[in-house]
Amino acid sequence: MQAPMRANDRQAALLVSVAVGIVVAVVTTATFWWIYELATGPDRRAAALAAAAPYDPSSGVRIITAAARNAPTDGREPWLGQQAWLEGVQAGQAWVQQNPNTLNVQVLTGMNSAQIWGYMQQHVSGALGVSCQYCHNVQNFAADTIPAKITARNMLRMVGQLNAEYVVNLPNWKGNYVQCATCHQGQPQNMPAVNDQFTKSVPPINVTVNHLNEQGEEVLDPAQKPAEIRDPLALKDAIMFYVYNYQVWRPFNQADPESGRGSMALTFEGGPTQEQVNINQTVMNYQGWSLNVGCNYCHNSRNFVAYEGITDPKPGSSPSNNAPSGNLPNPQYAYNKLKAQQMFLMTTWLAANWETFATVPKTDPAITNNVGEFGGFVGNTYYRRINGQVYTVPGCYTCHRGNAVPRAAINQAELPPGEAGIVILPTQLRGGGR
Repeated sequence: MQAPMRANDRQAALLVSVAVGIVVAVVTTATFWWIYELATGPDRRAAALAAAAPYDPSSGVRIITAAARNAPTDGREPWLGQQAWLEGVQAGQAWVQQNPNTLNVQVLTGMNSAQIWGYMQQHVSGALGVSCQYCHNVQNFAADTIPAKITARNMLRMVGQLNAEYVVNLPNWKGNYVQCATCHQGQPQNMPAVNDQFTKSVPPINVTVNHLNEQGEEVLDPAQKPAEIRDPLALKDAIMFYVYNYQVWRPFNQADPESGRGSMALTFEGGPTQEQVNINQTVMNYQGWSLNVGCNYCHNSRNFVAYEGITDPKPGSSPSNNAPSGNLPNPQYAYNKLKAQQMFLMTTWLAANWETFATVPKTDPAITNNVGEFGGFVGNTYYRRINGQVYTVPGCYTCHRGNAVPRAAINQAELPPGEAGIVILPTQLRGGGR
């Protein structure tokens, strides 16, 4: 008869079992990681390097010259392909030689023809991934016969207004400006408003939106709501409603811990509904996916409503490490949170004024037939109906595309002294020359 196992033996057996389990878990995890790294590692590292690399304006030119020559059906000459690129460049150079003084220039005033030509080639044509013929009659660059030229002119006005009214007024502004490439990045139309993470992660459910009014009070009466949210709508459309309808009812005041509140606050009487929490969280996720950052980039995760560590929120000021007593000694929380608020206000301004700038509505039935009464997604691009017409409207991801500072932003302050000329970023597009 076998003797019963002694206590020491049982302990030893237990330790051996645990040790074996740990070894098996480590080996299994390492094996799966090794397989994952073999399968995806090179692509992930290449994508990370591409995302971190500075924006190269010449990449847009390569898009044009590497494309097949297109065959426009609207009377314009081809604007894609190496031949079209060369034809446009040669026509532009001839125009500049014949007309050293500008004709019919309405935005980039104060620049001569050669300066405008250089800016257009490097920072507009390449930014959109199209050659001159996309906007111009290359026999007469001054003519306004092509609607795309009117749109481009309005877009230049928009760039100047965005920089003047929003970008240069960002807290702790570091000299970055938006330019054509910031949104377009080699794509003339239908830029993405969301990324694949958004498309895959946002569940296809309908939600009831109970938003907050100008006084920060919950609106329950459907008759008092904006028309587009009176009925339940898809969660992804509710998210875009907040992106394009943001407001602040209590501007930030460091002395007031309840200040800085806006549309995304969850200050609902009796507490927010589960749907409202879902909408709020997914809007925050959308920002995180767009900028490739987590909650702590803007928030103190122990107190999401706080604006901490800020001592001087004036535009253009530098962060201070002398945080108020009891707050974290990192002003990054407050600055980034205020920047996000400013960006929401900017997307709201864009949507409200979009018809002024996007003068060419969409006519493609594949788009117009799939956009709802107020707007909707076709793929990763978001469209809005404005006065019966359908337009592409940008979102957070359009510019950021996985970067906290958009790769295709331009920083005039990085230029050496004496080289900050108007050809790099014209003063007319820099918020009053700042």
